[in-house]
Amino acid sequence: MVRGRLNELPDELILTILSMLPTSLHLFSVNFSSDDESVASLLRICPYLEYLVLNQTRYGVHGDFPLLWFSLSSLKSLHLCSVIFSGNNSVTRLLESCPVLESLVINQTKCDYEMFEVVLPPRSCLSSLKTLHLLSVNFSGDESVAKLLESCKALEDLVIARTKDDNVWLFNVTVPTLKRLSINNAKGKRVDAPGFVINTPVLERLNIKDTVSNFLMFGYMPEVTTADIEVVCDQSENLIGSLTFIQHLSLCSPTSKTPYTSGTVFFFLERLELCTCSTRWANLLGSILSDAPRLQSIKLTSKCGAPFKRPMELWTEPTVVPECLLKHLEILEWREYDGTEQERKVAAYILANTTCLKMATFSTRCGDKCTELNKMFRVSEICQLVFE
Repeated sequence: MVRGRLNELPDELILTILSMLPTSLHLFSVNFSSDDESVASLLRICPYLEYLVLNQTRYGVHGDFPLLWFSLSSLKSLHLCSVIFSGNNSVTRLLESCPVLESLVINQTKCDYEMFEVVLPPRSCLSSLKTLHLLSVNFSGDESVAKLLESCKALEDLVIARTKDDNVWLFNVTVPTLKRLSINNAKGKRVDAPGFVINTPVLERLNIKDTVSNFLMFGYMPEVTTADIEVVCDQSENLIGSLTFIQHLSLCSPTSKTPYTSGTVFFFLERLELCTCSTRWANLLGSILSDAPRLQSIKLTSKCGAPFKRPMELWTEPTVVPECLLKHLEILEWREYDGTEQERKVAAYILANTTCLKMATFSTRCGDKCTELNKMFRVSEICQLVFE
């Protein structure tokens, strides 16, 4: 009866009515069940819904209820925040109702009777998914993660935040289409999980903070231009050796060896931010200076927020003045400069050999350190010293 009346209205009025229907909806603390038609009815009258948030919500499909209990045919973005799923394959059934989904955020979501798992056919809503956030999700195991990512044929943006109870031993990120990857694995210590295998050949941006894992393996990633890496595992040659095309690198690594193979050249690296928390950061800096001939900017800082600095190993000058110091380096920024003997040697070497240096900024708590720096020889006649 309502449909008949609607058809009798002028087209302009029908379009006006449809334009007033919401395209976004936030459902907070509701019982979303196949036994209760109220929520489903609400969604049915929103045929153009594109953005849906289920927050602190219980979602359940029980018995032999049809898979497409309702359809969110226009939905492009779905956020599941602290959602409790109940019933067999309820997660799968919800996702099946979203055929054109492009963005999916799963945050602290769990199932009543089993760990989080999605079982979908090869051609499913995840085939169009471009953005996926997995935040504090408890999976049923390593295989469930692999199957989920395998279903995302067009995925470009992946964010992972792990917890110690996520039930995943080795997190395998193998996504041929992925362009941006962000990993946060800094919550709670766990002995049983080695970490990550990352195989993303067209990745462009990498952000990883992992203070838990004892294993990281990076595949060849020739497209990465920007990377922010903070890890604790000592992987030596496996850490950044695959990032040879990188332009901007932020690195915090306690590794006792240079974290890439001998002979590796970072020809495109222009900006380096290096954490000074490890004992041998200065010698790592020396290696990168020698292997990054076009480096233009250096920032030295305790980026990981370590409560104290460990004593530096003896600074070993490069045997040959690096090309980047002779031709390209223009900016030096040094935060938390204490002016220890080894730090003075590093500062003196850079100031004395960087012919194109335009500005050197030192952040220090001691006024006498500024006097020491002012007295150091600067080969660049245009270099300005700035103290903060």
